[in-house]
Amino acid sequence: MSEWNNSTAQGWPNGWPEPQPAANAMPASLNPLDNMSEDDLLMAWQKKKEAIETAKAEEMEMRKYIVSRAFPAKTEGTNTKELGQGYQLKAGIKYNYNLADNDTVEDCLNKIAKVGNQGSFIADRLVSWKPSFLLTEYRALQEEKDKGDKTALEILSIVNNMLTITEGAPTLEIKEPKKSKK
Repeated sequence: MSEWNNSTAQGWPNGWPEPQPAANAMPASLNPLDNMSEDDLLMAWQKKKEAIETAKAEEMEMRKYIVSRAFPAKTEGTNTKELGQGYQLKAGIKYNYNLADNDTVEDCLNKIAKVGNQGSFIADRLVSWKPSFLLTEYRALQEEKDKGDKTALEILSIVNNMLTITEGAPTLEIKEPKKSKK
């Protein structure tokens, strides 16, 4: 048997006493962030956040340059360039299509509907209306329900059948103090 298996009543096999934590010592944390002061932790986070933002901006600038250089006649969709030895460079080209305000869109669709025989059919197919949730109205209903309004309670019970609420990512920001004017 090795000497490591010969424990003694006094502690370690070599006779050393078993280490004991100090009477007032807190248990050591496994997370090294727990050992940082709040200021040090916030400053470390701020530094990482700034590094990420800088890296993201630099990566986007380089990505746009590479796409414009590799695909001077780029088209919307996937563009592919052979690089050699089976490698390919693929660039997904996307454009954002945003409509003007609803009144402008409705006015334009009415004008399209009056153009030729197909105008009304094209106007119907050109734009779809997507419902969007209005949080201010929902919160107003919650306030009314909290005051005992039975109509608000009934409406909210119906709304709960079409609404799913999930937690989003938290935001965090350190605001610098305003510089004093001299």
